[in-house]
Amino acid sequence: MTEYEALDLAQSNFSNALASYAVLLSIVSGYLITAYLVGSKLARIQVRLLTLLFLIVVAILIWSMSAYMYWGDIFSISTLARGEDGERTMMAPPSWLPTFLAVINTLTVIGCVFFMWNVRRTKRADKE
Repeated sequence: MTEYEALDLAQSNFSNALASYAVLLSIVSGYLITAYLVGSKLARIQVRLLTLLFLIVVAILIWSMSAYMYWGDIFSISTLARGEDGERTMMAPPSWLPTFLAVINTLTVIGCVFFMWNVRRTKRADKE
């Protein structure tokens, strides 16, 4: 693989990660808007189903985004990494960025589910 091909593959992976992030933001926004507008009116089974689907889709997106960034790092760093004999090496240590973003996104998802719980709890407190 030439340096151009490796960098092109890295750029493609980073572009896919950004596209996944845009989809993640859209889904999180939709979940939060749903929680705010109709969360208190939904039946318990509807909230559970909505939250389960939300968690499944978001988990897949976070995993794919981390994988895209991991492989993007591998291909971009490997084009710059050279062995002692001057030959390119294809193995490079992964960056901390994919792990960091996965943790931040997971905390965001936990915050979204807490927000839904809080809206539902406020509904119960208002009825009593």
